[in-house]
Amino acid sequence: MLIPEVGTIVIPTTAALVFVSLAGYYGFICQYVKNLFNRIENGVVHLGKDFSYVPLIQSYVELTGLMKSMDDYLSFSAFIIVLSGLAGLFYINFGILIFSIDGYVHPLTGEIYFFSLVCMVILPASAANRAFLNAKEAIFSLPGKMPQHYNELKMMVRSECMSDVSLTLWKVYKIEPSLLFSAMGSLVTYGMLLATLGGTISQQRDSL
Repeated sequence: MLIPEVGTIVIPTTAALVFVSLAGYYGFICQYVKNLFNRIENGVVHLGKDFSYVPLIQSYVELTGLMKSMDDYLSFSAFIIVLSGLAGLFYINFGILIFSIDGYVHPLTGEIYFFSLVCMVILPASAANRAFLNAKEAIFSLPGKMPQHYNELKMMVRSECMSDVSLTLWKVYKIEPSLLFSAMGSLVTYGMLLATLGGTISQQRDSL
């Protein structure tokens, strides 16, 4: 009897630690990338006529490559974290509606945990995507800021800075703030449908 009881504690705790660690790592990298893109944007905004623009473009190109590699290696992990979080939220809410779970302390704790997992991925990643777009727009404005190097800058920007990258969920969904609201809306919709279906089935069983 002791081993099953230990398993019911150890397995969920281990899974929670793994997911929280991975989500925290992903969110930390996203925040770091966001800060670097913001520095590039600020560097372009405050760029003087006598300062070199080459380091800014080189930093932008290197950071774009880093962001692409990050999405290549971590997009599936981000997808699993978000999917697990949404599945956990659905399971808890479905259990409350259908099975009438007594007490709200444990369900509330679970909802906070799963919702935090989703937010730890979507919010930092969407901020990094937005910072990339702002930095790209700033880089594209360089030829206009330095007309004495207009032709050279235009060629450099077109040859090295045209690629678009973004952090995604398994290369399927681009991570944006609206994704969070869409996911929550889908959970509410499917939850209401299943709750209605479950109530109908219960009424039919009672009538029999």
